[in-house]
Amino acid sequence: MSGTNAGQAGAQDVLSGDHRSAHLLAENVHCALGDRLVLRDVSLKVSRGERVGLIGENGRGKSTLLRALAGELPLQRGQVVRAVAGQVGFLPQQPGFPAGATIETVLARATAEFGDMAERMRAAEELMSTGPHASGRGEDDGEGEDNGEGEGDLSAVLAEYGRLQDEFARRGGWELDARVGEVLDVFGLGALDRLRPTDTLSGGERSRLALAELVLAEPAGLLLDEPTNHLDDRAVDWLVQWLARYQGPCLIASHDRLLLDTAVTAIVDLDGSRGTTVRYGGGYRDYLDERAAARARWWQEYRDWRQELAETRRKLDRATRTGRTFGGMRDSDKLSYNFAGGGAQAAAARATRAARQQLGRLLDEEVHRPPEPLTFQPPESPDSPEGSESPEGSESPESPELPDGVLLRADALFVGDVVRGVDLDLAPGSLHVITGANGAGKTTLLAALAGLRTPDAGAVVREPGLRIGYLPQESNFSRERRGVLDAFAAHRAAYVDDAARELTRFGLFGTADFHVPVNRLSVGQLRRLELALLFSRRPHLLLLDEPTNHLSLALVEQLQEAIARFTGPVVMVTHDRALRERHRDSLLELSGGRLGPASA
Repeated sequence: MSGTNAGQAGAQDVLSGDHRSAHLLAENVHCALGDRLVLRDVSLKVSRGERVGLIGENGRGKSTLLRALAGELPLQRGQVVRAVAGQVGFLPQQPGFPAGATIETVLARATAEFGDMAERMRAAEELMSTGPHASGRGEDDGEGEDNGEGEGDLSAVLAEYGRLQDEFARRGGWELDARVGEVLDVFGLGALDRLRPTDTLSGGERSRLALAELVLAEPAGLLLDEPTNHLDDRAVDWLVQWLARYQGPCLIASHDRLLLDTAVTAIVDLDGSRGTTVRYGGGYRDYLDERAAARARWWQEYRDWRQELAETRRKLDRATRTGRTFGGMRDSDKLSYNFAGGGAQAAAARATRAARQQLGRLLDEEVHRPPEPLTFQPPESPDSPEGSESPEGSESPESPELPDGVLLRADALFVGDVVRGVDLDLAPGSLHVITGANGAGKTTLLAALAGLRTPDAGAVVREPGLRIGYLPQESNFSRERRGVLDAFAAHRAAYVDDAARELTRFGLFGTADFHVPVNRLSVGQLRRLELALLFSRRPHLLLLDEPTNHLSLALVEQLQEAIARFTGPVVMVTHDRALRERHRDSLLELSGGRLGPASA
């Protein structure tokens, strides 16, 4: 199976005699990939019966931590402990199989333990049928000795036999063939020839086969890296139910919000390079509630700090002015000054020192303003110069007029072999979520609507001056060598100071990131840069291609709410189940080049 217990430096495999104490542990783990330190003093424990969801932005070390726990990566420092009675199953995002493996040999490996349990049950049955108790000699063997030892042996055999039967039945051993067929069917592999070599399978088929192997083998511990990738909704629902019955320690790295909300018992937010693991009890909703409460506390602390800062500055100003009032004395009034002015000036000096000390402390302990939640600002009038951002050549004198309220119309649109006669009107308040198989043409359709792909036939008519907010699936910044701030300012055609405010407004970037070359950003950071550009454009209409890809879950939630508040038309392409479920009444399916209501 994909799982391994192979020893590595800094790793320990501990056979846990008491299954209740089984756990997976990373302790002060340092791990580098090349010259980049990915995990810095990271610690995490997953106990038996826990299903912990591991979240965090792309590039923050989730996959690396799973590989370290699986024993597939050497550690620079720290240790990994796998205290389980058996193997730890590991599902990487790109699983591999031994050379020459077929679907049949993978299944045989996954179910080998059932054959071992059956053989042990047969051996126990033989002992029970041929042992001393079976011949009736226990009382009349003429020895006159106590046969308690034999009775004890029989009790041990019976107990082991009962345990094996229970485990065999719990895991479906009596109906193993049907169980294998069910798992293959639910993961979309039932129609494949079982003699087919694994190296001829697609990437999605290999991932589903590796997951099927783990489900059938049911190892003593589980490490799953994005297990719902390549699964349809039926398979995800089945997996959630299976995980709910799984009893070993289980760590799941996932961006699937529905999986995290239904299958996990706790959530850990990982930032590996900074060495932080923040644990939240409960499922995804509980995580969101705790995040919201923490954000509310941050805002309150910021307001309290600002208020105390303003009061301290007023105290300092009053003390300074009081000191100036008693700063001079008249020659004719030295006696009264000594009695009154001198004491007042000393008090003012003390108040000034105290206020300055308090001000210094407050400035040293600054509470930074929390970033604003993602929000689309109302666009300027389409007639304004900045509003005239429709793609060049998107309208022509011959273009028909649009009906009242319609900002964009696709009329009998044909693009390549994947978009065949699509009609679509987009008006303020309209929202469409487009689904369809990979390769169905969803990205092509969005590019044509955005004016980035020329139709082969038909037309896309846009309101003059329409500003489209287009979020591509692949970043336009990937080859950019300038620093983050300079690159963003250039794409925005904005002054650097204005660009800096836009980048930091939502907390997408900090000032420390401004000079990092864009081509050195992680995939998640590139997605943040695309988001910053999208929000800065103040669009009239949104075309979003897989908008939740590569974002932290906290940002996904903010983006989802910003889209819900947006008053203009929205067209989204997404595989995000939570987003599709939220807008299930707005689903359209692109199939065979045609766009129509999504099938149930």
